[in-house]
Amino acid sequence: MREAGGWALMGDASAADKAIVAAHTLYAKGPADADPPWLSFYAPGELAGLECLARADLGQHERAAAGAEQAVLLHGDAFARNRALYTADIAIQHAVRDKPEPEAAADAAGCVLAFLPEVRSDRLLQSLHNVAGALQRHSRVPAVADWIEEYRTTTAATGGGRA
Repeated sequence: MREAGGWALMGDASAADKAIVAAHTLYAKGPADADPPWLSFYAPGELAGLECLARADLGQHERAAAGAEQAVLLHGDAFARNRALYTADIAIQHAVRDKPEPEAAADAAGCVLAFLPEVRSDRLLQSLHNVAGALQRHSRVPAVADWIEEYRTTTAATGGGRA
């Protein structure tokens, strides 16, 4: 999946798709004795999440949003930080897709704020900043305007706000 992400950043959709298929094929074979211990972290939610990031870099926003939603569901109650980051991806993808869904984006963005203060990381704060940037063009939609205000209030109170 990291290779797919690299191809996606280079704009090569065909090579990214091949790497995504290869990653799914390898993952389906299951664990091997030679796997490093850290690979136990690599669960189906990560597979879906990393594919979502590659799809986003390819501009495939609908597929990226669906992949991020799948990643969040597959993580279940585990890995709160990753669920928060993938939920932020859901919000961004809904905001920037060809036919934007600002209400869905604001709904997902609200779920990201709910992870604070339990999940605190610079990466999450940057993701929230990116969500705010993506939603800014839809600021006349009441749900989006409400979220932007909540974002500013929440992050100002925690010392991480940028809008």
